[in-house]
Amino acid sequence: MPDLRISQATTDADIAAVRAIFLEYLGFVERYLGQDLSFQGTEKEFADFPQTYDALFLARLEGQPVAACGIKPFKPGICELKRLYCRPDGRGHGIGLKLSEAALETARQLNYSSIYLDTDHGLTHANAIYETLGFQDIEKYYDNPMDSRFMGRDL
Repeated sequence: MPDLRISQATTDADIAAVRAIFLEYLGFVERYLGQDLSFQGTEKEFADFPQTYDALFLARLEGQPVAACGIKPFKPGICELKRLYCRPDGRGHGIGLKLSEAALETARQLNYSSIYLDTDHGLTHANAIYETLGFQDIEKYYDNPMDSRFMGRDL
């Protein structure tokens, strides 16, 4: 059984690891979709990183950072699950699900009543994780020019 540890990123080293994984995620998504994600305010997000987040989560496999996600405030009572990404060398261990579960638990502790996310219809593994966790399709909740899938759930 591999050594898998999921924790909230609080140290400078952990935050730097999450930032690096998030930037890899942006590159992956932009290559996959062939579109720039700057409409999401990524320039400000990474200039002020991690100030736009309430919590960051980091997964380490055998001590190496392999995956991350974050909770970002959206509006009173509602947060977003953002930037869930697992590097190829960490895949196949259920890390995406475990990270998402940690984020949901923390969102509850932060007294959010709902959590939203957006994803691409073609990211079938991510969609399966969200559906497993009880996310359901919702109306588009922010100005997004892409054909994204918008999902949410109560906490």
